[in-house]
Amino acid sequence: MKILSRTLLMPLCGFGLFFSVAGMAADSTHPQPPVEHAHGMPPFDHEGMLPPPPPMMGLCHPGALFCASVASDNPTETIQKLTSVLPATTAGKHYEVRLAVVEVPDHLPMPPQADKNK
Repeated sequence: MKILSRTLLMPLCGFGLFFSVAGMAADSTHPQPPVEHAHGMPPFDHEGMLPPPPPMMGLCHPGALFCASVASDNPTETIQKLTSVLPATTAGKHYEVRLAVVEVPDHLPMPPQADKNK
């Protein structure tokens, strides 16, 4: 049995080693140049569908002239205060202005905690 396992397993291990080394060598002989994709996103090849939107950067976007997030009991007064500190703008340019007032709960619900006595 010992001789039979040596005569069968040794050549199989050798072939496996040979093919794995040959496969890695074949991959490195033809390197592909990196492909540049729009917005740094991978290619989208689902025909007839729109590509997904680029990832959002959070509340403030690069190049924003002014960005603020404020918690307040009086949103109207807070908006007036924020407009008084806006930076100067250039005449003839177009700007995008976003405004959202969202109600925030007084107490956030606590997730149920597992019983530690068990």
